[in-house]
Amino acid sequence: MNESSAMQEQAAPSVRVVMDPSVTFEARHVGNKTSYVAHHNALGKFFHMGCEEHHVATLLDGSRDIGDIVAILQTDGLAWEASDVEELVKRFITSKLAMPIIDGAAQAAPPATNAPVPWDRRVPQLLSFMISQRIPLFACNPLADRMNKIFGAVFSPYALPIWVAWVASGLVVISSHRAAFADEVSRLFDQGLWVAMVVIWVIAKVFHELGHATAARYHNVRVGKAGIMFFMMAPLAYVDVTDAWRLSSRWKRIQIAMGGVYVELAIASAAAWLWWYLPDGYAGHLAAQFFLVAGPATVLVNANPLLRLDGYYVVSDLTEIPNLRMHGRNQLGGMLNWWLVKIPRQASLLHGWRRPFATAHALGSVLFQLVWMGGLVIGVAMWAKGLGVVLAAVATTLWAVIPLSRWFISVWRHAPSTNEQAAMSLGVHRRRLVGVAIIGMALIAYLVTMPSPIARRVPVVVRFHEAQVVRAASDAFVKEVHVTRGQRVEAGTLLMRLENPDLVVQRDEKADDMRTAQLRQIQFRQLGNLALSAAEGENAESLQRQLDELSAEVDALNIYAQREGLVVSQSIDHLLGSYVSKGTELLSVCDPQEKELLVSVSPGDMDAYQRAVDGGEMSKVRLRGGSQFRLKPQSLRPRARLTLPHPALGANAGGPLPVEPAPDPSTGSSELRPIEPQMESVVKLSALTSSEIQTGQLGAMTISDTRSLAARVMDSLKR
Repeated sequence: MNESSAMQEQAAPSVRVVMDPSVTFEARHVGNKTSYVAHHNALGKFFHMGCEEHHVATLLDGSRDIGDIVAILQTDGLAWEASDVEELVKRFITSKLAMPIIDGAAQAAPPATNAPVPWDRRVPQLLSFMISQRIPLFACNPLADRMNKIFGAVFSPYALPIWVAWVASGLVVISSHRAAFADEVSRLFDQGLWVAMVVIWVIAKVFHELGHATAARYHNVRVGKAGIMFFMMAPLAYVDVTDAWRLSSRWKRIQIAMGGVYVELAIASAAAWLWWYLPDGYAGHLAAQFFLVAGPATVLVNANPLLRLDGYYVVSDLTEIPNLRMHGRNQLGGMLNWWLVKIPRQASLLHGWRRPFATAHALGSVLFQLVWMGGLVIGVAMWAKGLGVVLAAVATTLWAVIPLSRWFISVWRHAPSTNEQAAMSLGVHRRRLVGVAIIGMALIAYLVTMPSPIARRVPVVVRFHEAQVVRAASDAFVKEVHVTRGQRVEAGTLLMRLENPDLVVQRDEKADDMRTAQLRQIQFRQLGNLALSAAEGENAESLQRQLDELSAEVDALNIYAQREGLVVSQSIDHLLGSYVSKGTELLSVCDPQEKELLVSVSPGDMDAYQRAVDGGEMSKVRLRGGSQFRLKPQSLRPRARLTLPHPALGANAGGPLPVEPAPDPSTGSSELRPIEPQMESVVKLSALTSSEIQTGQLGAMTISDTRSLAARVMDSLKR
């Protein structure tokens, strides 16, 4: 006997059912409506039902079968039919609120058999474990008691105005320094700070859960176990405050639900003030990141009513709809079943405005989670590489493939009841299901093969156009500095003098050696020894070449401007008298009104970029910090490079290009190189655009992508 047939037998009219003795009911009064909340004490779960459903539940004492219950309901003036009672009893049994009487005893589950666990239960359990693992660590009630004694007053009515003023002050600090804080936001995904970000995240979420626990104890609600949960490899703290449903006051339940956000926003405000007070540096940046995690991030995630987190339970309390998600999705599923396959909708347990509200909430949450979970799956696949692809495949199977398969099977096996047969033709749901499947597969095939509507982005960086970058030609001391930062110079202007006495001595010694070789060449020729004369001649030529190189290095100690422009340097005021190594950047001569955009194009983006160039289309450029403008992409340079096009583009500097150690750093200009060869394109910017942006700013250029979605996914997996 399979599980579905056993369940049908359990709900048959001749079977008696008894409510689980650990289930208690509590009446809730909202306006002129009365509803009931069933608390399953053993499972720690709560269920919402109307007066009629509660009346049926009170009749399930194990002594009456469904026929007896229908007769009592009709006597009480309730026009329920046997099929209605059967359906409600099935829900009670599925939710473990009730148990069937089998062989004279209540059975909490269908009788055990030797049959193996069905695949449709075993596979989801395994996949769920791969996605999410919950590890209870300790009983949190004693800790919550101590926290309540110390900090419980922050949840008193008198503390609320203080909290509002404090959080508002933090927002004022951030809004008053928007430009500086925007720079902090631009470093949010700096790979060098990932470890610190994880630590900040864990600390913030621990305070979040302590907020829930303290608020619960403040209202005399028992706190269950606390622990850690890993969701898609991300660590999350949790604490069990399910008993908050026992409170009759919804405002107290709301305060417990928002206790975590309440505490995190207060800490975020403290982090904002700390960021403002601290000097620029690592500590100030960590304070800014703490504000982002404990402030905007927790509002977006925890306070979002479309996710089953704190915001969801607040909405559930405000509307007095326990199990809001279950009711809404049941109603939404019933509507879709009617529209798609003509299976009549079941009667809702909600009444009045709560019925459409729950449906609208379910629709919004489904759409949001499609985008949210879809983005999460793609992000994990890209970030964790091979393991991420496996997790993404598991998540897609668990959240999309299995639910759709179950829906298809349930619709195909659906047997219309007596009432439904009058509303639908025999077999119409199967015919419509086949049509829906064909249309769905055709739509998926079209979406997979159609040109992708998602644009492609290539990294860019701003730099000066034809700037003269002055570097030390050799190890030397800075003897003279003839310019200042920001000074405008003409071509040929002496910028600075360097001094290297050892280099001058080497040049003079090389000159002496060269003259000696020339004299010896002449002497051997006069003595008639032509072989030795020729050898000395070759030696003299070699010494002359070495002398020319040394003379060029000595001449390079006097640095002249090779173009007209402004002197740009971060340390020119401190160069005089200092020692500089060969290759050290000393200053630049450039025109701030003349900048260019360096575009770095990987092999996978090369064809799309070239099509954009050939088409002459305008592309959008967005730089970190908010600057945006449009321009025409220019042709790629003919050769790919195995060195970084610009140091700021490397992931080690917070750029978008992944890098790896070069096999032989001495052969290149950097010890790191990009993993993929990079093509380059340079686009000169207008004077107006150049004046509005800064050199070194990173960003992305958006170009159209005509590849299909399937091709893009395959290319991403290959990379």
